[in-house]
Amino acid sequence: MATFTVAELESMILVNMGDYKTSRGEQRLITKDLGSCVGVAVWDTQTGVGGLLHVMLPEHSAGVVGAESFVAAKYADSGLDEMIKALVLQGAGRERLVAKIAGAAHMIKNATIPEDQDISSRNLAAVTKKLAALQIPVLAADVGEHYPRTVVFAPGSGTFRILTPGKAEKWI
Repeated sequence: MATFTVAELESMILVNMGDYKTSRGEQRLITKDLGSCVGVAVWDTQTGVGGLLHVMLPEHSAGVVGAESFVAAKYADSGLDEMIKALVLQGAGRERLVAKIAGAAHMIKNATIPEDQDISSRNLAAVTKKLAALQIPVLAADVGEHYPRTVVFAPGSGTFRILTPGKAEKWI
């Protein structure tokens, strides 16, 4: 796996699990350890305004106990809605948004839950369904398999770098 200098790491904006961050131009966003979670990069190809969302769960159910601690970014549906609102407020054109995704790895084998029904598959289905409903095309994806990923995203160029221990770096 590639390594970063201290200066490179300090210059990146860290996106934690169940959160999103936005930036502009070549200000890079990084999220680590995407296992069953999905990293969703969305950006405006003209203005270079973009964001990276670290989705933990497929969808938020209204009326869930503990709603006072609701964090929209944990979920594919509400997280994408919230991040896109933020991008538009920062100058992104809603009609120019595109996406790239990574993650949704099948990290734990379970004899009672088939892979096509585990949390990673449900997260991926929720992300792709929501992006389709929002009419945001997915330009590239690196999903599934059985290994975690770290992604680095630069919205100005749309570069989406995928780092995995023991595997060659990917750029999609």
